[in-house]
Amino acid sequence: MKSTRTRSTRLLAPSGVPEGMPAPEEAARALRGHVLRTPMRRLHWLERIVGVPVWAKLELQQHTGSFKYRGAYLAVSRLDPKVPVVAASAGNHGLAVAEVARRLGRVSNIVIPANASRLKREHIIDTGAGLIEYGSSLEEAIGHAQALAAAEGHHFLSPYNDLAVIAGNSTIALEALDEVPSAAFVVPMGGGGLISGIALGAASRGADSSVFGCEPARYPSVSRSSHAGHAVRVVPQPTLADGLAVNLDPGSVTVGLVREHVEGIVLLSEEELAAATYSLLVRESLLVEPAGAASVVACLRLAEAGRLNGPVVLPLCGGNVHHTTMAQIQQYPYRDEGLMRLLDLVGRRVQDIQVSRRRLPDNASGPGPGAGPGTGSAHELIIGQLRTCIADLGECAREVSDFDEYRSTRGLVVPDDIISALKAQITLAEAQLTSVVAAADPCCGTESSAEQVSSLEAELRWGMNTVAHVRGSLEWCSAAYDQSRSAQFFGIGAQDNPTVNYERYENNRVRQIENQLLQVLGLPADTFAATLTSSGMAAYSLIESYLIRDRLAAGSTVLTAPYIYFEASEQLLSLPHLRFVRAADYSTRALLDAAREHRPELILLDPVANTPDQRMTDVGAVLAALRTMDLGHPVTVVVDGTVVSGAVPGDWLVSDDRVQVIYYESCSKYLQLGLDATMAGLVIHPVALRARLDRLRRNTGTILYRHSTSLFPSYDRETFLKRMHRISSNALSVAEHLTSNAIVSRTVRVTYPGHPGHPDHEVARSIGHAGGCVTFQFVAEGDNNRSQLEAFIDDVLHRAREADLHLTKGVSFGFSTPRISAASSMAENEPPFLRLYVGDRGEYATDLMAKVLAEAFACRGSHGPEGPR
Repeated sequence: MKSTRTRSTRLLAPSGVPEGMPAPEEAARALRGHVLRTPMRRLHWLERIVGVPVWAKLELQQHTGSFKYRGAYLAVSRLDPKVPVVAASAGNHGLAVAEVARRLGRVSNIVIPANASRLKREHIIDTGAGLIEYGSSLEEAIGHAQALAAAEGHHFLSPYNDLAVIAGNSTIALEALDEVPSAAFVVPMGGGGLISGIALGAASRGADSSVFGCEPARYPSVSRSSHAGHAVRVVPQPTLADGLAVNLDPGSVTVGLVREHVEGIVLLSEEELAAATYSLLVRESLLVEPAGAASVVACLRLAEAGRLNGPVVLPLCGGNVHHTTMAQIQQYPYRDEGLMRLLDLVGRRVQDIQVSRRRLPDNASGPGPGAGPGTGSAHELIIGQLRTCIADLGECAREVSDFDEYRSTRGLVVPDDIISALKAQITLAEAQLTSVVAAADPCCGTESSAEQVSSLEAELRWGMNTVAHVRGSLEWCSAAYDQSRSAQFFGIGAQDNPTVNYERYENNRVRQIENQLLQVLGLPADTFAATLTSSGMAAYSLIESYLIRDRLAAGSTVLTAPYIYFEASEQLLSLPHLRFVRAADYSTRALLDAAREHRPELILLDPVANTPDQRMTDVGAVLAALRTMDLGHPVTVVVDGTVVSGAVPGDWLVSDDRVQVIYYESCSKYLQLGLDATMAGLVIHPVALRARLDRLRRNTGTILYRHSTSLFPSYDRETFLKRMHRISSNALSVAEHLTSNAIVSRTVRVTYPGHPGHPDHEVARSIGHAGGCVTFQFVAEGDNNRSQLEAFIDDVLHRAREADLHLTKGVSFGFSTPRISAASSMAENEPPFLRLYVGDRGEYATDLMAKVLAEAFACRGSHGPEGPR
C-alpha cells in the first residue's frame, strides 16, 4: 500500500462548485422519485479493527446495481430527447445510461472494451440499447465513442468528465451526511467523478469532512494526474477493479477537483482489492465488485496510518461482479496476515471476537428485584423441578428418536438394543416422576413433612441423572461432524459444523445456564457476562489466570481482607513476585487506609468471612470509596459471594475506569437449589471480558462439561429469592431461639450476621440476605477442638434421630436438609468451629432443630463434654 498526499485543504463552501454544474441540492431535487435513497449499514466488524465508527452506503442497491445511475439520470434528463446518446464504459456507467435511456424513451449506444465484464455486457443488451465492443481498454472505448458521437451528431456522455454526472454523484454525500454528520469519506476512484461529487456535496453542507480516495496500484491514473496537475496517462494493466481502470481525458475537470478537495489517496494491491470484496461477502453477505469495495481495505490502511479521527462513510458503489471474478477472488493466494484476519481465514484473536450480550430497553435496568418475602415452600420448589425434569425427559426422547432416524437413514452402526434400552429408561423415568407429581400435588401450599421433601428430592435427583445418562450414553467428548459408517456423535444438529469439536471449548447448555444465572442474580446482560466453570475453585483459578496475564506484574501489590477462602488464599500466596498485604480488620476504614498506603493493583474481598465470628465486609462502601480514590492506576476487586449467594446488589459490581469488579461463587451451593448434583462455579464480569475469559476457560479446561450441564437445575429469579429468604429466615429464627435461652448463652456464643446482636448487622441489612449458616464457639475454650466438636455433633445427631429431625453431618452448605460440621477442618493452621447450615425446610422443622440444639447445648453446659446420651 502506498499513500499519496495531495493538498490538505478543507472542503470549500458552496461557491466552490464549478461554473455550469447543478448545485448538489438542485441535483437532489431533480433526482427525487427517480433514484433510490440507498441504505446505510454499520460495519461493526471493521470498527473493531480501525477504532472509529464505520458506515457503508449501499450504492450497490441503486438502480442497475451501482451509483452510476444517479449521474446518468441527471445528465440524460437534461439532454435534447431527440438526439441519441453515446456512452463509453467498463460496464456500470454504460448500463446506467442504457437503463435511463430506456426509461425516458431515448436512443442510446454503449461502447465497452472487448474485455469488459460479461455480466455487465449482458445487462446492457437486456435494456435494448445498442452495444459496441471496441478496443482492449476503457481509454480506447472512450476514444471510439467520442469519434462516433462527433461523426453522427450524437450526445457523448462521459462517465466522469461531465458536470451533470458529478452533480448526480454529489447526492450520495447529502444522503450520508443526513445520517452521519461530519463523517469522513473513503471513496474508490477511476476517473474521479464519484469522489469529486462526494467532495462537492459535503462542501455544499459546510460539513467538516475529510475525503480520501483509493485506486488500484496497477492503475494509479488519478493520483499521478493530481500530483502533476494535469491528466497523466498510465500503462494499462489488468486489474480485478476493472471499473477503476481509467486513463483520464486531457483537461478532465476531475483533476482539479481531486487536487483541491481530496486529502490523501491510497493505492491498493490486487490482494487488497480481492480481500475488500471477499470481506464484505464473508462479514456482511454483500456481493460487491472490487471497484466498489476498494474503500474497505483503504479504510484499514488509513487507520493504520493514523489518518482517521471520527466516523467514516464508505460508498459501496457497485455490485455487478461476474461469477468467474468471484471464483478468482475466493481462490486468491492471500498472504497478508491482516487481510487474512479480515477474511476470517485464520483463528480470531481475543480482541477481534464480538461479545455476545442481551440488550435491555432504555427504561429498564435489568431483571426486577424478583420475589420479596414469601412462602414458596421446599415442597413446591421440588415439585416445580420435577415437572421441569419430566419435560427434559420428553426432550431426551425426541433427541433419541431423531438420532435413531438419522442413523437409520445414513446407515450408521449403532446397535438397536442400545436405542431400545435408552427409550425404555426414558419411558420408565417419565412414568415414575409423573406418578410422583400427581400424588404430591395436593400437598402443595401446606407444611410438608421432612420425609416427603427428602423423598421427592431423591426422585428428582434420580430423574436428573437419567437425563444426563441418556444424553451421555451416545455422545463423544470430541464428536465427529461427519462420517461414513461409525457414529461418534449424538447431537445431530452439530453435523457438518466447521468449528472445533472439543467439549472443553463450549456447548449450548453452558450458554443457557449462564444466561439463566444472570437473570437469577438480577444482572443486566448488556453490562455483565457470566462464565460458568467446573467448580468454585475453577472459577477462582480462571480469575487468577486472567489476573496474572492481564492485570498483575512482578512487584504488584495484593490487598485482602483479614479472611478470604482458604484454598484461594493458598493459591494466591503461592504466586511468586507479588507483594501481599492484609487489612488490619474488616472495617471499611481499615481497608481504605491500607489501599491508600499500599496502592494495590488487586483487592480480594468476601462479604462474609467463613469464620466463627462471620465478620462482614461492607463491599458496597469499599467499592464506592475506591471509585473516588486515585491510586495512580486501575484496581481490580475480586468478590467471593459464595456464602451469601446472590445477595450483592448488581450496581455494586459495575466496573469503571478506576475499578474493575469481578465476582465469583461456587454453584455447588445455593445456586443448585440444594440439589448438589454436580460441581460448578460462576464468574460474573464486565461484558467486555467475555471473549478473554472464554479463551482462558478453554485453555485451562475449566468449563462445566456436558454431563454436568444436564444435572444443573433450571429455575427463575423468583424461585431463587424465595428460597434464599426462607433459608435466611430459618437461620435468624434458630439464632434468636438459641440466644434467648440463658443456659445456651452461658455455654456457647451463637453467631449469625443477620441477628441484631451481630456487630455487622447493619451491613447484613444492606444486602439481600446473610446466608443460612449459624456458627458456634463454646465459652469453655478447651471445648473448641476437633475431638470435642465431633463428640458434640454425634450427640446432636443422636438427639435428631430420636426427634425424627432430618439432619446431616458434613462440610458445605446450601442444601435443603440442614447440615452440621466442624468447619474449617480442611484448612491448614485453622482451628475448627461448629457450623450449622439451617436448610430450607418449613417452620415446624426449623423450630424442632432449634429445640434439639438447645437441649444438646444445655446438656453440654450442665454436664460437660461427657454429658449423658
